[in-house]
Amino acid sequence: MKAKKIVTVICCLFVQLFVGILYLWSIFKANVSAYYGMSASNCNMVQSIMMFGFVLGNLLGGYLQDRFNARLSATIGVITFSAGVLVTAFVPASANFLVYVTYGAIGGLGCGITYGSVLSCLQKWFPTKRGFASGLSVSAFGFSTVVFAPVAKWLMYMFDGNMMWTFLSLGGLFLILGTVCCLFISAPSAESDVSAVGKFLTPKDTLKESRFWIIALTLFFVNATWNIVCPIIYDLGVARGLGAESATLLLSLTGVFSAVGRLSMATVSDKLGRTATVTILAVLTGICAAALIFASNGLFFVVVLLVAFGYGGPSAILPALTTDLCGSKYSGTNYGMAMLGLGFSSLAFNGISTALVGGSGDYTLSFVIAAVTAVISVGLMFAFKTITDKKNRALSSSDEAKTV
Repeated sequence: MKAKKIVTVICCLFVQLFVGILYLWSIFKANVSAYYGMSASNCNMVQSIMMFGFVLGNLLGGYLQDRFNARLSATIGVITFSAGVLVTAFVPASANFLVYVTYGAIGGLGCGITYGSVLSCLQKWFPTKRGFASGLSVSAFGFSTVVFAPVAKWLMYMFDGNMMWTFLSLGGLFLILGTVCCLFISAPSAESDVSAVGKFLTPKDTLKESRFWIIALTLFFVNATWNIVCPIIYDLGVARGLGAESATLLLSLTGVFSAVGRLSMATVSDKLGRTATVTILAVLTGICAAALIFASNGLFFVVVLLVAFGYGGPSAILPALTTDLCGSKYSGTNYGMAMLGLGFSSLAFNGISTALVGGSGDYTLSFVIAAVTAVISVGLMFAFKTITDKKNRALSSSDEAKTV
Protein backbone atom coordinates (compact mmCIF):
# COMPACT_ATOMS: atom_id res chain seq x y z
CA MET A 1 0.00 0.00 0.00
CA LYS A 2 2.84 2.41 0.87
CA ALA A 3 4.62 1.79 -2.44
CA LYS A 4 1.34 2.29 -4.31
CA LYS A 5 0.83 5.60 -2.52
CA ILE A 6 4.34 6.84 -3.33
CA VAL A 7 4.05 5.91 -7.02
CA THR A 8 0.64 7.57 -7.27
CA VAL A 9 1.86 10.78 -5.65
CA ILE A 10 4.90 11.01 -7.94
CA CYS A 11 2.86 10.34 -11.08
CA CYS A 12 0.15 12.80 -10.03
CA LEU A 13 2.74 15.54 -9.55
CA PHE A 14 4.29 14.91 -12.96
CA VAL A 15 0.87 14.99 -14.61
CA GLN A 16 0.06 18.32 -12.93
CA LEU A 17 3.44 19.64 -14.03
CA PHE A 18 2.70 18.69 -17.65
CA VAL A 19 -0.78 20.20 -17.92
CA GLY A 20 0.35 23.34 -16.08
CA ILE A 21 1.64 24.67 -19.42
CA LEU A 22 -1.83 26.15 -19.68
CA TYR A 23 -0.19 29.13 -18.00
CA LEU A 24 2.46 29.41 -20.72
CA TRP A 25 0.11 31.32 -23.02
CA SER A 26 1.74 34.61 -22.03
CA ILE A 27 5.06 33.14 -23.30
CA PHE A 28 3.45 32.07 -26.58
CA LYS A 29 1.38 35.21 -27.25
CA ALA A 30 3.89 37.27 -29.23
CA ASN A 31 4.83 34.40 -31.56
CA VAL A 32 1.23 33.21 -31.83
CA SER A 33 0.18 36.73 -32.82
CA ALA A 34 2.81 36.83 -35.59
CA TYR A 35 2.39 33.21 -36.78
CA TYR A 36 -1.41 33.10 -36.88
CA GLY A 37 -1.99 36.78 -37.58
CA MET A 38 -3.97 37.33 -34.37
CA SER A 39 -4.33 40.69 -32.63
CA ALA A 40 -3.34 41.14 -28.99
CA SER A 41 -7.01 41.33 -27.97
CA ASN A 42 -7.75 38.07 -29.80
CA CYS A 43 -4.85 36.39 -28.03
CA ASN A 44 -6.25 37.59 -24.70
CA MET A 45 -9.62 36.12 -25.69
CA VAL A 46 -7.97 32.72 -26.16
CA GLN A 47 -6.70 32.98 -22.59
CA SER A 48 -10.16 33.85 -21.25
CA ILE A 49 -11.76 30.91 -23.09
CA MET A 50 -8.97 28.68 -21.85
CA MET A 51 -9.62 29.64 -18.22
CA PHE A 52 -13.35 29.05 -18.49
CA GLY A 53 -12.72 25.70 -20.18
CA PHE A 54 -10.35 24.89 -17.33
CA VAL A 55 -13.06 25.58 -14.76
CA LEU A 56 -15.68 23.49 -16.59
CA GLY A 57 -13.06 20.74 -16.95
CA ASN A 58 -12.58 20.73 -13.18
CA LEU A 59 -16.26 20.01 -12.72
CA LEU A 60 -16.26 17.27 -15.36
CA GLY A 61 -12.99 15.75 -14.11
CA GLY A 62 -14.25 15.76 -10.54
CA TYR A 63 -17.43 13.98 -11.60
CA LEU A 64 -15.55 11.36 -13.65
CA GLN A 65 -13.15 10.74 -10.77
CA ASP A 66 -16.02 10.35 -8.28
CA ARG A 67 -18.11 8.22 -10.65
CA PHE A 68 -15.38 5.98 -12.08
CA ASN A 69 -11.75 6.32 -10.97
CA ALA A 70 -8.83 8.76 -10.96
CA ARG A 71 -6.80 6.81 -13.53
CA LEU A 72 -9.54 6.98 -16.17
CA SER A 73 -10.46 10.62 -15.57
CA ALA A 74 -6.83 11.81 -15.52
CA THR A 75 -6.08 9.87 -18.73
CA ILE A 76 -9.09 11.43 -20.47
CA GLY A 77 -7.88 14.83 -19.31
CA VAL A 78 -4.30 14.36 -20.54
CA ILE A 79 -5.43 13.06 -23.94
CA THR A 80 -7.94 15.92 -24.36
CA PHE A 81 -5.39 18.53 -23.32
CA SER A 82 -2.64 17.13 -25.56
CA ALA A 83 -5.07 16.86 -28.49
CA GLY A 84 -5.93 20.55 -28.10
CA VAL A 85 -2.26 21.52 -28.25
CA LEU A 86 -1.49 19.15 -31.16
CA VAL A 87 -4.46 20.24 -33.29
CA THR A 88 -3.51 23.90 -32.72
CA ALA A 89 -0.31 23.14 -34.61
CA PHE A 90 -2.30 22.53 -37.80
CA VAL A 91 -4.58 25.57 -37.62
CA PRO A 92 -3.96 27.75 -40.71
CA ALA A 93 -3.54 31.50 -40.31
CA SER A 94 -6.58 31.99 -42.55
CA ALA A 95 -8.73 30.24 -39.93
CA ASN A 96 -6.98 31.52 -36.82
CA PHE A 97 -10.31 31.72 -34.98
CA LEU A 98 -10.00 27.94 -34.55
CA VAL A 99 -7.28 28.58 -31.95
CA TYR A 100 -10.15 29.64 -29.67
CA VAL A 101 -11.51 26.11 -29.99
CA THR A 102 -8.31 24.05 -30.05
CA TYR A 103 -5.96 25.63 -27.52
CA GLY A 104 -8.62 27.64 -25.71
CA ALA A 105 -11.67 25.41 -25.28
CA ILE A 106 -10.26 21.88 -25.83
CA GLY A 107 -6.89 22.53 -24.17
CA GLY A 108 -8.49 24.33 -21.24
CA LEU A 109 -11.12 21.61 -20.79
CA GLY A 110 -8.53 18.82 -20.81
CA CYS A 111 -6.30 20.68 -18.39
CA GLY A 112 -9.22 21.18 -16.00
CA ILE A 113 -10.29 17.52 -16.17
CA THR A 114 -6.76 16.46 -15.24
CA TYR A 115 -6.34 19.07 -12.52
CA GLY A 116 -9.61 18.17 -10.77
CA SER A 117 -8.99 14.44 -11.01
CA VAL A 118 -5.47 14.55 -9.58
CA LEU A 119 -6.33 17.04 -6.82
CA SER A 120 -9.21 14.93 -5.51
CA CYS A 121 -7.16 11.72 -5.76
CA LEU A 122 -4.28 13.12 -3.69
CA GLN A 123 -6.64 14.37 -1.00
CA LYS A 124 -7.97 10.83 -0.56
CA TRP A 125 -4.44 9.53 0.00
CA PHE A 126 -3.87 12.12 2.76
CA PRO A 127 -7.18 12.29 4.65
CA THR A 128 -5.62 13.84 7.78
CA LYS A 129 -3.35 16.21 5.81
CA ARG A 130 -5.62 17.52 3.10
CA GLY A 131 -3.91 20.90 3.08
CA PHE A 132 -0.55 19.27 2.39
CA ALA A 133 -2.10 17.09 -0.35
CA SER A 134 -3.79 20.06 -2.03
CA GLY A 135 -0.58 22.07 -1.73
CA LEU A 136 1.45 19.34 -3.43
CA SER A 137 -1.00 19.13 -6.30
CA VAL A 138 -1.52 22.80 -7.09
CA SER A 139 2.12 23.78 -6.46
CA ALA A 140 3.25 21.25 -9.10
CA PHE A 141 0.69 22.75 -11.46
CA GLY A 142 1.89 26.28 -10.75
CA PHE A 143 5.56 25.32 -10.97
CA SER A 144 5.07 24.23 -14.58
CA THR A 145 5.79 27.73 -15.84
CA VAL A 146 9.19 27.69 -14.14
CA VAL A 147 10.13 24.33 -15.68
CA PHE A 148 8.63 24.64 -19.15
CA ALA A 149 8.92 28.37 -19.91
CA PRO A 150 12.62 27.95 -20.84
CA VAL A 151 11.74 24.83 -22.86
CA ALA A 152 9.02 26.68 -24.77
CA LYS A 153 11.30 29.64 -25.46
CA TRP A 154 14.05 27.31 -26.66
CA LEU A 155 11.65 25.50 -29.00
CA MET A 156 10.38 28.76 -30.49
CA TYR A 157 13.99 29.86 -30.98
CA MET A 158 15.03 26.53 -32.55
CA PHE A 159 12.06 26.55 -34.92
CA ASP A 160 12.47 30.25 -35.70
CA GLY A 161 9.03 31.17 -34.35
CA ASN A 162 7.25 28.36 -36.21
CA MET A 163 4.42 27.53 -33.79
CA MET A 164 3.40 24.38 -35.66
CA TRP A 165 6.58 22.56 -34.62
CA THR A 166 6.56 24.13 -31.16
CA PHE A 167 3.03 22.90 -30.42
CA LEU A 168 3.71 19.50 -32.03
CA SER A 169 6.78 19.02 -29.83
CA LEU A 170 5.07 20.03 -26.60
CA GLY A 171 1.79 18.28 -27.36
CA GLY A 172 3.52 15.04 -28.34
CA LEU A 173 5.78 15.13 -25.28
CA PHE A 174 2.87 15.61 -22.86
CA LEU A 175 0.68 13.04 -24.59
CA ILE A 176 3.30 10.30 -24.24
CA LEU A 177 4.69 11.11 -20.80
CA GLY A 178 1.36 12.19 -19.33
CA THR A 179 -0.48 9.06 -20.46
CA VAL A 180 2.25 6.81 -19.07
CA CYS A 181 2.08 8.56 -15.70
CA CYS A 182 -1.72 8.25 -15.63
CA LEU A 183 -1.45 4.46 -15.88
CA PHE A 184 0.11 4.39 -12.39
CA ILE A 185 -2.44 6.67 -10.71
CA SER A 186 -4.89 5.04 -8.31
CA ALA A 187 -7.03 6.07 -5.35
CA PRO A 188 -6.96 4.26 -1.99
CA SER A 189 -9.59 1.62 -1.36
CA ALA A 190 -12.72 2.73 0.47
CA GLU A 191 -11.64 0.69 3.49
CA SER A 192 -8.29 2.46 3.78
CA ASP A 193 -9.68 5.93 3.08
CA VAL A 194 -10.78 6.96 6.57
CA SER A 195 -12.16 10.23 5.21
CA ALA A 196 -14.72 8.29 3.20
CA VAL A 197 -16.24 6.96 6.42
CA GLY A 198 -18.95 9.02 8.12
CA LYS A 199 -20.86 12.08 6.99
CA PHE A 200 -20.54 13.33 3.42
CA LEU A 201 -22.54 15.67 1.22
CA THR A 202 -23.76 14.78 -2.26
CA PRO A 203 -23.45 17.54 -4.87
CA LYS A 204 -27.18 18.26 -4.40
CA ASP A 205 -26.73 18.56 -0.63
CA THR A 206 -23.63 20.70 -1.12
CA LEU A 207 -25.57 23.29 -3.11
CA LYS A 208 -27.87 23.71 -0.10
CA GLU A 209 -24.96 24.40 2.26
CA SER A 210 -24.39 28.15 2.75
CA ARG A 211 -20.69 27.68 3.56
CA PHE A 212 -20.13 26.08 0.15
CA TRP A 213 -21.24 29.32 -1.48
CA ILE A 214 -18.88 31.24 0.78
CA ILE A 215 -16.00 29.09 -0.54
CA ALA A 216 -17.09 29.73 -4.15
CA LEU A 217 -17.27 33.50 -3.51
CA THR A 218 -13.86 33.44 -1.83
CA LEU A 219 -12.42 31.78 -4.94
CA PHE A 220 -14.05 34.55 -6.99
CA PHE A 221 -12.50 37.40 -4.99
CA VAL A 222 -9.09 35.82 -4.33
CA ASN A 223 -8.71 35.18 -8.06
CA ALA A 224 -9.94 38.71 -8.81
CA THR A 225 -7.03 40.22 -6.87
CA TRP A 226 -4.49 38.26 -8.92
CA ASN A 227 -6.30 38.84 -12.23
CA ILE A 228 -6.01 42.58 -11.67
CA VAL A 229 -2.31 42.54 -10.74
CA CYS A 230 -0.83 39.78 -12.92
CA PRO A 231 -1.39 41.13 -16.48
CA ILE A 232 0.41 44.42 -15.78
CA ILE A 233 3.43 43.17 -13.82
CA TYR A 234 5.93 43.43 -16.67
CA ASP A 235 4.86 46.76 -18.18
CA LEU A 236 4.34 48.45 -14.82
CA GLY A 237 7.60 47.01 -13.50
CA VAL A 238 9.50 48.68 -16.33
CA ALA A 239 7.60 51.92 -15.74
CA ARG A 240 8.37 51.79 -11.99
CA GLY A 241 12.14 51.60 -12.44
CA LEU A 242 12.88 47.93 -13.13
CA GLY A 243 14.85 47.15 -16.24
CA ALA A 244 13.43 44.82 -18.88
CA GLU A 245 15.53 41.91 -17.59
CA SER A 246 14.48 42.48 -13.97
CA ALA A 247 10.83 42.74 -14.99
CA THR A 248 11.14 39.45 -16.89
CA LEU A 249 12.78 37.83 -13.87
CA LEU A 250 10.00 39.15 -11.63
CA LEU A 251 7.36 37.65 -13.90
CA SER A 252 9.09 34.26 -13.72
CA LEU A 253 9.53 34.41 -9.95
CA THR A 254 5.82 35.03 -9.38
CA GLY A 255 5.27 31.41 -10.44
CA VAL A 256 7.87 30.24 -7.94
CA PHE A 257 6.44 32.28 -5.06
CA SER A 258 2.90 31.23 -5.91
CA ALA A 259 3.96 27.57 -5.86
CA VAL A 260 5.79 28.03 -2.56
CA GLY A 261 2.74 29.73 -1.09
CA ARG A 262 0.50 26.90 -2.22
CA LEU A 263 2.55 24.14 -0.64
CA SER A 264 3.76 25.88 2.51
CA MET A 265 0.57 27.67 3.55
CA ALA A 266 -1.71 24.74 2.70
CA THR A 267 0.47 22.60 4.96
CA VAL A 268 0.30 25.27 7.68
CA SER A 269 -3.51 25.22 7.39
CA ASP A 270 -3.51 21.58 8.55
CA LYS A 271 -2.31 22.89 11.94
CA LEU A 272 -3.47 26.51 12.13
CA GLY A 273 -6.87 25.99 10.50
CA ARG A 274 -8.16 26.74 7.00
CA THR A 275 -10.09 29.94 7.64
CA ALA A 276 -7.38 31.47 9.84
CA THR A 277 -4.68 30.79 7.22
CA VAL A 278 -6.74 32.15 4.31
CA THR A 279 -7.57 35.24 6.39
CA ILE A 280 -3.88 35.94 7.11
CA LEU A 281 -3.01 35.55 3.42
CA ALA A 282 -5.90 37.76 2.30
CA VAL A 283 -4.80 40.50 4.72
CA LEU A 284 -1.24 40.22 3.37
CA THR A 285 -2.47 40.39 -0.22
CA GLY A 286 -4.71 43.38 0.49
CA ILE A 287 -1.91 45.37 2.14
CA CYS A 288 0.47 44.57 -0.71
CA ALA A 289 -2.11 45.43 -3.39
CA ALA A 290 -2.58 48.83 -1.76
CA ALA A 291 1.21 49.27 -1.54
CA LEU A 292 1.47 48.80 -5.31
CA ILE A 293 -0.17 52.22 -5.72
CA PHE A 294 3.16 53.86 -4.87
CA ALA A 295 5.80 51.07 -4.82
CA SER A 296 8.72 51.35 -7.22
CA ASN A 297 12.13 49.81 -7.94
CA GLY A 298 13.10 47.13 -5.40
CA LEU A 299 9.99 47.64 -3.25
CA PHE A 300 7.77 46.97 -6.27
CA PHE A 301 9.71 43.74 -6.93
CA VAL A 302 9.23 42.50 -3.35
CA VAL A 303 5.58 43.52 -3.05
CA VAL A 304 4.57 41.74 -6.27
CA LEU A 305 6.22 38.53 -5.04
CA LEU A 306 4.29 38.80 -1.76
CA VAL A 307 1.05 39.20 -3.71
CA ALA A 308 1.90 36.03 -5.68
CA PHE A 309 2.64 34.19 -2.42
CA GLY A 310 -0.60 35.39 -0.85
CA TYR A 311 -2.61 34.40 -3.91
CA GLY A 312 -1.05 30.93 -4.11
CA GLY A 313 -1.97 29.82 -0.59
CA PRO A 314 -5.80 30.03 -0.83
CA SER A 315 -5.81 28.21 -4.18
CA ALA A 316 -4.47 25.16 -2.30
CA ILE A 317 -6.32 25.67 0.99
CA LEU A 318 -9.84 26.13 -0.38
CA PRO A 319 -9.96 22.65 -2.01
CA ALA A 320 -9.08 21.17 1.39
CA LEU A 321 -11.69 23.33 3.10
CA THR A 322 -14.32 22.10 0.63
CA THR A 323 -13.46 18.47 1.39
CA ASP A 324 -13.44 19.21 5.14
CA LEU A 325 -16.97 20.55 4.77
CA CYS A 326 -18.44 18.04 2.32
CA GLY A 327 -16.40 14.86 2.84
CA SER A 328 -14.22 13.04 0.32
CA LYS A 329 -16.74 10.78 -1.44
CA TYR A 330 -17.86 13.49 -3.89
CA SER A 331 -14.91 15.82 -3.35
CA GLY A 332 -14.08 16.05 -7.06
CA THR A 333 -17.56 17.15 -8.11
CA ASN A 334 -18.09 19.41 -5.11
CA TYR A 335 -14.88 21.37 -5.58
CA GLY A 336 -15.48 21.43 -9.33
CA MET A 337 -18.71 23.30 -8.61
CA ALA A 338 -16.89 25.72 -6.30
CA MET A 339 -14.33 26.39 -9.04
CA LEU A 340 -17.07 28.05 -11.09
CA GLY A 341 -16.40 31.05 -8.85
CA LEU A 342 -12.87 31.20 -10.23
CA GLY A 343 -14.17 30.93 -13.79
CA PHE A 344 -16.59 33.82 -13.47
CA SER A 345 -13.85 35.84 -11.78
CA SER A 346 -11.54 35.29 -14.75
CA LEU A 347 -14.24 36.48 -17.12
CA ALA A 348 -15.09 39.50 -14.98
CA PHE A 349 -11.59 40.72 -14.10
CA ASN A 350 -9.32 39.57 -16.94
CA GLY A 351 -7.91 42.71 -18.54
CA ILE A 352 -9.72 45.08 -16.17
CA SER A 353 -6.47 46.89 -15.28
CA THR A 354 -5.77 47.78 -18.90
CA ALA A 355 -9.37 48.89 -19.43
CA LEU A 356 -9.37 51.11 -16.32
CA VAL A 357 -6.04 52.74 -17.11
CA GLY A 358 -6.67 53.49 -20.75
CA GLY A 359 -3.83 55.75 -21.84
CA SER A 360 -3.39 57.56 -18.53
CA GLY A 361 -0.80 55.22 -17.01
CA ASP A 362 -2.45 55.62 -13.59
CA TYR A 363 -3.13 52.25 -11.97
CA THR A 364 -4.40 53.64 -8.65
CA LEU A 365 -8.02 52.57 -9.17
CA SER A 366 -6.94 49.08 -10.29
CA PHE A 367 -4.95 48.51 -7.10
CA VAL A 368 -7.70 49.94 -4.92
CA ILE A 369 -10.11 47.40 -6.42
CA ALA A 370 -7.52 44.64 -5.92
CA ALA A 371 -7.16 45.59 -2.25
CA VAL A 372 -10.94 45.70 -1.78
CA THR A 373 -11.40 42.21 -3.26
CA ALA A 374 -8.82 40.92 -0.76
CA VAL A 375 -10.69 42.59 2.12
CA ILE A 376 -13.93 40.96 0.94
CA SER A 377 -12.16 37.58 1.14
CA VAL A 378 -11.34 38.32 4.79
CA GLY A 379 -15.00 39.04 5.47
CA LEU A 380 -16.10 35.84 3.78
CA MET A 381 -13.75 33.73 5.89
CA PHE A 382 -15.07 35.46 9.03
CA ALA A 383 -18.62 34.57 7.93
CA PHE A 384 -17.59 30.95 7.30
CA LYS A 385 -16.04 30.68 10.77
CA THR A 386 -19.06 32.31 12.43
CA ILE A 387 -21.54 29.94 10.78
CA THR A 388 -19.36 26.90 11.59
CA ASP A 389 -19.02 27.89 15.25
CA LYS A 390 -22.77 28.46 15.51
CA LYS A 391 -23.54 25.04 14.02
CA ASN A 392 -20.98 23.35 16.27
CA ARG A 393 -22.53 24.95 19.36
CA ALA A 394 -25.99 23.84 18.27
CA LEU A 395 -24.72 20.30 17.67
CA SER A 396 -23.00 20.24 21.06
CA SER A 397 -26.16 21.40 22.82
CA SER A 398 -28.17 18.74 21.02
CA ASP A 399 -25.75 16.00 22.08
CA GLU A 400 -25.85 17.19 25.69
CA ALA A 401 -29.64 17.16 25.68
CA LYS A 402 -29.65 13.55 24.50
CA THR A 403 -27.51 12.45 27.43
CA VAL A 404 -29.75 14.08 30.05
